[in-house]
Amino acid sequence: MDLTDAIRGRRSVRNFTTEPVPDDVVNHILDVMNYSPNAGNRNSTRIVVVKDRDALDYIGKTHTCILQRFNRGIVEPPDDDEIQAASNAFHNALTVLFLFGPKKFYFASADAYILAQNIALTAYEKGVSTCIVGEVLNSFDTEKGRELQRRMNIPDIFAPQVFVTMGYCEGEYPKRPKRHYTEPICF
Repeated sequence: MDLTDAIRGRRSVRNFTTEPVPDDVVNHILDVMNYSPNAGNRNSTRIVVVKDRDALDYIGKTHTCILQRFNRGIVEPPDDDEIQAASNAFHNALTVLFLFGPKKFYFASADAYILAQNIALTAYEKGVSTCIVGEVLNSFDTEKGRELQRRMNIPDIFAPQVFVTMGYCEGEYPKRPKRHYTEPICF
């Protein structure tokens, strides 16, 4: 597949079948990350492939709560009841990649988003649907979230930067949305 075709064709998918993405396909997609550029050639982004349903449910719901609270001006983490009642930001994806970056590195977020885009395009080439889930910095800021991060062997000097859901599209593949970019300015 031509890169231009992948860029033009890939869409964010939020409804997945129950068919898991095979490990060899995930590994191929992750192998491509070794070709992604990153600031200072630090290679500091850490990726965790998460398939554990409880972890996906908890972090997906926590992320939804944090975004809703942020939009209302609330910065404290949600409580357990609020988390349990929330919808899951990962929808029904069976595999989600968690990309972590160093808290004290200015380009951690940019590096992670570059990786996420390359992962999404490579996945599309392999017939795997994705959705890049952003604004995730506080998604592990609960006691249980910090414990999950420890179990993932990610030091607390790292913070989540972006998530990428993966699976196979359920139903019709999304159509191209209208874009509202302005014309480039030549100066």
